[in-house]
Amino acid sequence: MRKATELIEENNRKRELLNVENEKIYTDVLQYVRTDLRVGEQAAEELLMDLLDHLIEAQENGKEAQDLFGNSFEAYADELIANMPAENKRNILVLFSTGILGLAGWFALSYGIINGMISIFTPVDNEFALGSVFLILLSLILVGILGIFVIFRVIRFSVFKPKVNEWKVYVLSGLFGMVGFAFVVGVGLFFDGIGPVIQIQWWVLLLAGLVLLGINKGVSRLSIN
Repeated sequence: MRKATELIEENNRKRELLNVENEKIYTDVLQYVRTDLRVGEQAAEELLMDLLDHLIEAQENGKEAQDLFGNSFEAYADELIANMPAENKRNILVLFSTGILGLAGWFALSYGIINGMISIFTPVDNEFALGSVFLILLSLILVGILGIFVIFRVIRFSVFKPKVNEWKVYVLSGLFGMVGFAFVVGVGLFFDGIGPVIQIQWWVLLLAGLVLLGINKGVSRLSIN
Protein backbone atom coordinates (compact mmCIF):
# COMPACT_ATOMS: atom_id res chain seq x y z
CA MET A 1 0.00 0.00 0.00
CA ARG A 2 1.33 3.40 -0.96
CA LYS A 3 1.96 5.88 1.86
CA ALA A 4 0.15 9.21 2.06
CA THR A 5 3.31 11.12 1.07
CA GLU A 6 3.70 8.97 -2.07
CA LEU A 7 0.06 9.53 -2.98
CA ILE A 8 0.49 13.31 -2.56
CA GLU A 9 3.52 13.32 -4.90
CA GLU A 10 1.65 11.26 -7.50
CA ASN A 11 -1.39 13.51 -7.13
CA ASN A 12 0.75 16.59 -7.84
CA ARG A 13 2.07 14.99 -11.05
CA LYS A 14 -1.28 13.71 -12.32
CA ARG A 15 -3.09 17.01 -11.73
CA GLU A 16 -1.02 18.48 -14.58
CA LEU A 17 -3.10 16.30 -16.95
CA LEU A 18 -6.28 18.26 -16.16
CA ASN A 19 -7.42 21.23 -18.16
CA VAL A 20 -7.57 24.62 -16.43
CA GLU A 21 -11.24 24.48 -15.43
CA ASN A 22 -11.18 20.89 -14.18
CA GLU A 23 -7.90 21.52 -12.33
CA LYS A 24 -9.45 24.50 -10.50
CA ILE A 25 -12.54 22.52 -9.45
CA TYR A 26 -10.52 19.46 -8.39
CA THR A 27 -8.08 21.62 -6.40
CA ASP A 28 -11.01 23.18 -4.53
CA VAL A 29 -12.32 19.71 -3.62
CA LEU A 30 -8.79 18.62 -2.64
CA GLN A 31 -8.26 21.62 -0.35
CA TYR A 32 -11.69 21.19 1.21
CA VAL A 33 -11.03 17.52 2.05
CA ARG A 34 -7.43 17.99 3.22
CA THR A 35 -8.31 20.85 5.58
CA ASP A 36 -10.98 18.83 7.39
CA LEU A 37 -9.16 17.72 10.56
CA ARG A 38 -11.72 14.98 11.27
CA VAL A 39 -10.66 12.68 8.42
CA GLY A 40 -7.62 10.41 8.30
CA GLU A 41 -4.78 11.54 6.02
CA GLN A 42 -4.22 8.12 4.42
CA ALA A 43 -7.92 7.58 3.66
CA ALA A 44 -8.24 11.15 2.33
CA GLU A 45 -5.28 10.80 -0.06
CA GLU A 46 -6.49 7.42 -1.34
CA LEU A 47 -9.93 8.87 -2.02
CA LEU A 48 -8.51 11.99 -3.70
CA MET A 49 -6.34 9.80 -5.95
CA ASP A 50 -9.36 7.69 -7.00
CA LEU A 51 -11.28 10.89 -7.64
CA LEU A 52 -8.46 12.30 -9.76
CA ASP A 53 -8.21 9.10 -11.82
CA HIS A 54 -11.97 9.19 -12.51
CA LEU A 55 -11.81 12.88 -13.47
CA ILE A 56 -8.89 12.34 -15.86
CA GLU A 57 -10.77 9.45 -17.46
CA ALA A 58 -13.94 11.57 -17.74
CA GLN A 59 -11.95 14.43 -19.30
CA GLU A 60 -10.42 12.07 -21.88
CA ASN A 61 -14.00 11.06 -22.80
CA GLY A 62 -14.99 14.68 -23.36
CA LYS A 63 -16.74 15.17 -20.00
CA GLU A 64 -16.29 17.98 -17.46
CA ALA A 65 -15.96 18.01 -13.67
CA GLN A 66 -19.67 18.88 -13.31
CA ASP A 67 -20.56 15.57 -14.96
CA LEU A 68 -18.69 13.76 -12.18
CA PHE A 69 -19.21 16.02 -9.14
CA GLY A 70 -22.66 17.46 -9.89
CA ASN A 71 -23.63 21.12 -9.63
CA SER A 72 -22.75 21.61 -5.95
CA PHE A 73 -19.07 20.80 -5.42
CA GLU A 74 -19.25 21.65 -1.71
CA ALA A 75 -22.19 19.26 -1.14
CA TYR A 76 -20.30 16.56 -3.06
CA ALA A 77 -17.19 17.07 -0.91
CA ASP A 78 -19.28 17.06 2.30
CA GLU A 79 -20.81 13.74 1.26
CA LEU A 80 -17.34 12.29 0.63
CA ILE A 81 -16.10 13.46 4.03
CA ALA A 82 -19.18 12.08 5.81
CA ASN A 83 -18.39 8.59 4.48
CA MET A 84 -14.68 8.67 5.33
CA PRO A 85 -13.17 7.07 8.47
CA ALA A 86 -12.22 9.47 11.26
CA GLU A 87 -8.56 10.16 11.94
CA ASN A 88 -6.96 7.59 14.27
CA LYS A 89 -6.50 8.93 17.83
CA ARG A 90 -2.89 7.81 17.79
CA ASN A 91 -2.27 9.88 14.68
CA ILE A 92 -3.89 12.90 16.35
CA LEU A 93 -1.50 12.45 19.31
CA VAL A 94 1.44 12.09 16.92
CA LEU A 95 0.35 15.23 15.04
CA PHE A 96 0.05 17.18 18.30
CA SER A 97 3.44 15.90 19.56
CA THR A 98 5.24 16.69 16.31
CA GLY A 99 3.72 20.19 16.36
CA ILE A 100 5.10 20.88 19.83
CA LEU A 101 8.50 19.30 19.11
CA GLY A 102 8.74 21.18 15.82
CA LEU A 103 7.94 24.55 17.39
CA ALA A 104 10.35 23.97 20.29
CA GLY A 105 13.06 22.70 17.92
CA TRP A 106 12.85 25.60 15.48
CA PHE A 107 12.65 28.08 18.38
CA ALA A 108 15.86 26.71 19.97
CA LEU A 109 17.63 26.39 16.61
CA SER A 110 16.73 29.92 15.50
CA TYR A 111 17.63 31.45 18.86
CA GLY A 112 20.95 29.58 18.89
CA ILE A 113 21.88 30.68 15.35
CA ILE A 114 20.94 34.34 16.00
CA ASN A 115 22.83 34.44 19.31
CA GLY A 116 25.82 32.72 17.68
CA MET A 117 25.96 35.32 14.88
CA ILE A 118 25.56 38.25 17.27
CA SER A 119 28.25 36.85 19.61
CA ILE A 120 30.80 37.24 16.76
CA PHE A 121 30.51 41.02 17.06
CA THR A 122 29.48 41.62 20.68
CA PRO A 123 28.98 39.68 23.94
CA VAL A 124 25.43 38.33 24.30
CA ASP A 125 23.34 37.65 27.37
CA ASN A 126 23.14 33.87 27.79
CA GLU A 127 20.96 33.99 30.90
CA PHE A 128 17.49 32.43 30.63
CA ALA A 129 14.69 32.53 33.21
CA LEU A 130 13.18 29.05 32.93
CA GLY A 131 9.66 30.17 33.92
CA SER A 132 9.67 32.85 31.22
CA VAL A 133 11.00 30.42 28.60
CA PHE A 134 8.27 27.91 29.52
CA LEU A 135 5.55 30.56 29.17
CA ILE A 136 6.92 31.73 25.80
CA LEU A 137 6.95 28.14 24.49
CA LEU A 138 3.42 27.65 25.82
CA SER A 139 2.24 30.78 24.00
CA LEU A 140 3.97 29.60 20.81
CA ILE A 141 2.16 26.26 21.02
CA LEU A 142 -1.17 28.00 21.65
CA VAL A 143 -0.66 30.35 18.69
CA GLY A 144 0.46 27.42 16.51
CA ILE A 145 -2.62 25.30 17.30
CA LEU A 146 -4.97 28.26 16.84
CA GLY A 147 -3.12 29.13 13.63
CA ILE A 148 -3.80 25.69 12.14
CA PHE A 149 -7.52 25.97 12.91
CA VAL A 150 -7.78 29.58 11.66
CA ILE A 151 -5.87 28.99 8.41
CA PHE A 152 -7.78 25.79 7.67
CA ARG A 153 -11.10 27.58 8.35
CA VAL A 154 -10.10 30.45 6.06
CA ILE A 155 -9.17 28.03 3.26
CA ARG A 156 -12.41 26.04 3.64
CA PHE A 157 -14.39 29.28 3.60
CA SER A 158 -12.70 30.52 0.42
CA VAL A 159 -12.89 27.39 -1.77
CA PHE A 160 -16.00 26.96 -3.94
CA LYS A 161 -16.64 30.71 -3.60
CA PRO A 162 -15.26 32.53 -6.67
CA LYS A 163 -16.43 35.89 -5.30
CA VAL A 164 -14.06 35.66 -2.35
CA ASN A 165 -10.98 37.60 -3.40
CA GLU A 166 -7.64 35.98 -2.66
CA TRP A 167 -6.29 39.19 -1.14
CA LYS A 168 -8.95 39.00 1.58
CA VAL A 169 -7.71 35.52 2.52
CA TYR A 170 -4.10 36.72 2.62
CA VAL A 171 -5.02 39.80 4.67
CA LEU A 172 -6.97 37.71 7.19
CA SER A 173 -4.11 35.22 7.52
CA GLY A 174 -1.60 38.07 7.82
CA LEU A 175 -3.66 39.75 10.55
CA PHE A 176 -3.72 36.52 12.55
CA GLY A 177 0.06 36.20 12.10
CA MET A 178 0.63 39.73 13.39
CA VAL A 179 -1.71 39.26 16.37
CA GLY A 180 -0.06 35.92 17.18
CA PHE A 181 3.43 37.42 16.97
CA ALA A 182 2.40 40.36 19.18
CA PHE A 183 0.87 37.94 21.71
CA VAL A 184 4.11 35.90 21.98
CA VAL A 185 6.25 39.05 22.25
CA GLY A 186 3.83 40.44 24.86
CA VAL A 187 4.11 37.26 26.94
CA GLY A 188 7.90 37.50 26.75
CA LEU A 189 7.93 41.13 27.91
CA PHE A 190 5.19 40.88 30.55
CA PHE A 191 6.53 37.67 32.16
CA ASP A 192 10.21 38.48 31.86
CA GLY A 193 12.53 37.16 34.60
CA ILE A 194 10.22 34.51 36.06
CA GLY A 195 11.72 31.38 37.66
CA PRO A 196 15.33 30.24 38.21
CA VAL A 197 17.94 31.72 35.88
CA ILE A 198 20.50 29.51 34.13
CA GLN A 199 23.28 30.08 31.59
CA ILE A 200 22.85 28.42 28.18
CA GLN A 201 25.47 29.00 25.47
CA TRP A 202 24.28 29.57 21.90
CA TRP A 203 25.77 26.33 20.64
CA VAL A 204 23.86 24.35 23.29
CA LEU A 205 20.60 25.90 22.02
CA LEU A 206 21.57 25.12 18.42
CA LEU A 207 22.38 21.50 19.36
CA ALA A 208 19.15 21.17 21.38
CA GLY A 209 17.17 22.48 18.39
CA LEU A 210 18.72 19.90 16.07
CA VAL A 211 18.04 17.09 18.57
CA LEU A 212 14.40 18.15 19.01
CA LEU A 213 13.87 18.33 15.23
CA GLY A 214 15.49 14.90 14.87
CA ILE A 215 13.12 13.47 17.51
CA ASN A 216 10.25 15.23 15.74
CA LYS A 217 11.19 13.46 12.50
CA GLY A 218 11.25 10.09 14.26
CA VAL A 219 7.92 10.64 16.04
CA SER A 220 6.23 11.66 12.77
CA ARG A 221 6.95 8.16 11.40
CA LEU A 222 4.80 6.62 14.14
CA SER A 223 1.62 7.59 12.26
CA ILE A 224 -0.64 4.66 11.35
CA ASN A 225 -1.29 4.46 7.64
